[in-house]
Amino acid sequence: MGSNMAIEKQGPLKPGDPGAPAPSFQDIIASDNDRPPGSMFEENVPDLGTADLSRERYFSHRWHELEAQKLWPKVWQMACREEEIPEVGDYLVYDIIDESVIVVRTAPDRIRAYHNACLHRGTQLCAPESRGQVAHFRCPFHGFTWALDGSLKAVPSRWDFPHVQSADFALPEAKVGTWGGFVFINMDPNAESLDQYLGVLPTHFSAWPLENRYIAAHVRKELPCNWKIAQESFMEVMHVGATHPQTMPYIGDVNSQYDVFGDNVNRMITAQAVPSPLNPNITEQEVAEVFVQELAGSPGPGADDEFEIANSAQFEMQDNESARQAMARLMRNNLTVTTGVDHSEVSTSEVLDTTMYQLFPNFMPCGGAGVPVIFRFRPHAQDPERSTMDVMLLYTFDSSGDRPPPAKITTLGVEDSWFDAPELGGICTIFEQDTANMPMVQRGLKASKKPGVTLSRYQELRLRHYHQRLNQLLGQE
Repeated sequence: MGSNMAIEKQGPLKPGDPGAPAPSFQDIIASDNDRPPGSMFEENVPDLGTADLSRERYFSHRWHELEAQKLWPKVWQMACREEEIPEVGDYLVYDIIDESVIVVRTAPDRIRAYHNACLHRGTQLCAPESRGQVAHFRCPFHGFTWALDGSLKAVPSRWDFPHVQSADFALPEAKVGTWGGFVFINMDPNAESLDQYLGVLPTHFSAWPLENRYIAAHVRKELPCNWKIAQESFMEVMHVGATHPQTMPYIGDVNSQYDVFGDNVNRMITAQAVPSPLNPNITEQEVAEVFVQELAGSPGPGADDEFEIANSAQFEMQDNESARQAMARLMRNNLTVTTGVDHSEVSTSEVLDTTMYQLFPNFMPCGGAGVPVIFRFRPHAQDPERSTMDVMLLYTFDSSGDRPPPAKITTLGVEDSWFDAPELGGICTIFEQDTANMPMVQRGLKASKKPGVTLSRYQELRLRHYHQRLNQLLGQE
């Protein structure tokens, strides 16, 4: 071989490497005048290969049934927030394909989860997706009744059921765990503990305790696509230039950082208040001006105009101040004003950048202070080409006062616009752009004559990571 032949880099090429976009996210935070939590400096980029993914996973009933049998009954999944069931007797029904679980607070410090089926003839004890407050669970068909602790309380025509022993007729339970104010359930009695399943999440989120936040907005939307197509719209930033071009002046898209942590967790970090490497000919002043315009449309807790302070044409950068420094200053002020919590010492990256994690298979919480978004994606019970997406905004609050009550859910159908949920503010524009792609991806995959889906090696690393885990659980290639 010739001595001038290029030596291929081992593993994926990533931002900052020769031939890749620059600066890297690590370069950006190194140039900030403050230091974010240590987890932001971690990098873990395994070489997961370049093999195509089978396209049938996005539309076939066979794959849908495999997930129903081997995925959803076996994994930890977020059912609700603890604040949604604050009092003893408060319950919420969590449905996933054919599975239905009643999550109920049975004592001030105890939450349990029961399979939502009467042990007499199988009638659901509570309506799908319902929530409320009960003293017991009574079957609406014949009246079999169970106490909050799951023990059998009453049997109609007791004389005619001599073979039913109360000790053997308790409601079957799913496993329950809590983290960050979320309630997780797992229907597999032999599943690993939630603590094991969470991997690095508790450590990484120790700087951003989600249990100290409240649901400021909760929107649930039906989507005309597979749950994986919906979820993957939020797992990479490579699509920004084509789908969200208005954000390119202030988002580091193709130089975002992607990481994998064990089997169940991956992460994406995208710098804000910096121009895209694809849009380099922009001034710091222009970056700041566009960012301020976008921030003015962002949601704030408690009022539609909470971020009005950012909507000032008089806002000016200080001498020798970069757009990123100026926007961090603005965000710290906004967050302090809107939440009543002092953010003056919070790092630049924490108030500006999007730090999004995925907990396999369908839960995506954001870290940091400035992007309080939580995603959850669920399949339709029968149709693999339909799904449901939940979006929560979690805000901090002054802990010296009472926790604000959780926002009521706004439900949007397939034909409804994200703008019908004004509590989400400016991110409705982003969601509208993303959801416009989803049915086109769904139909295109069915029409395609190519057997597989081709992913990039680095920027779509998160997709490859969770699909490899999915393949493993389903016994598929």
